[in-house]
Amino acid sequence: MGCVHGRDENDSIKASKWENLMLCCDHDKYSPYVPEAAGIVVATALDHRNSLRSKLEKAGDRKFSSGEVEAFKSSLTKHLYKASSAILLDLKYGNPARREIVAKGGCGLIVAYEAGSCKEKAPDLAEGFSVRKLKEQGANGIKLIIYWHPETDESEKEALSAFVERVGSECHAEGLPFFLEVKVRNLEACERKRAIRQPQLVLAIVEEFSKDRYRADVLKLEFPVIPKFVKGLKNTGSPPPSGYTHDLKEAQEYLQVMGERGCKPFIFLSDGVSMDVFCEMLTLAGKAKCKFNGVLCGRATWKDAVDIYARKGLKALDKWVSTKGVSNLKKLLFCLRKHATPITPSMYEKLEDSRD
Repeated sequence: MGCVHGRDENDSIKASKWENLMLCCDHDKYSPYVPEAAGIVVATALDHRNSLRSKLEKAGDRKFSSGEVEAFKSSLTKHLYKASSAILLDLKYGNPARREIVAKGGCGLIVAYEAGSCKEKAPDLAEGFSVRKLKEQGANGIKLIIYWHPETDESEKEALSAFVERVGSECHAEGLPFFLEVKVRNLEACERKRAIRQPQLVLAIVEEFSKDRYRADVLKLEFPVIPKFVKGLKNTGSPPPSGYTHDLKEAQEYLQVMGERGCKPFIFLSDGVSMDVFCEMLTLAGKAKCKFNGVLCGRATWKDAVDIYARKGLKALDKWVSTKGVSNLKKLLFCLRKHATPITPSMYEKLEDSRD
């Protein structure tokens, strides 16, 4: 009987994770935009904290209160949630927007579990919260960001791995999908050297964090090349002063290898590039038969809104987001319809069975 009970409990966890994951993916409510996008993650990232506040203060040449930062996120949420499969919010400035999503429904809510990003070690988790508490407050997914490099000290890597394992286990126990964002920890003083090593480092991340021990349901990853160092992209502007490090053929080959090595769903982050560059890279990934499953896109959608809000205020921000911001997101949706691979029940069942 104990085995049967354990099996039933595990099946219940699987069902809960699948249901919540699908709430973070495109489904029928988006048919006016992209009817073929079911099962693709088209999430908007609004979990920026002090970096966002600093950008607002620089653009506005004044101090911004916590309430003003919250109002910025609430405006973006109000206008972007209809065309987003999910919104990613933090627990510092995103709480009013978080409550708005829960009250309205119709859009998945992913919550950033870390108190802030930390490039040298595991981040602190948000004080006073647990995955269970966040689930009770309406979260459909949990996101954690870490920075990793295969050549750091073994004890550092072991501590970071154990930390990720604990968060993954906590998400699994509560039946919520775990969105694990892993970025390259930069150990290079020279940006060009970092760009040269980007393919090797991203592929190492894919191999390490696809392991079942971490219980990641979706990996959020960088491209295996840094766009501004790729010769042949149309929208990156002037060549870098130090020269290109890769061409389009090489970039496509690395994207293909990335798709082949990934054994679980993964999505791309925009990392501050423009929407034109982001869509160009996603198109390249599609041509490479890289089976990525969507995006968690932040500044590519809304970075121009920072100056608008800082200089002209909330009314001007609402107007910009409801027009240009939504237009950016629709452009992204149509790009993903052509090039992303949906997360299917059979794909997810295979992933879960490998963990049993």
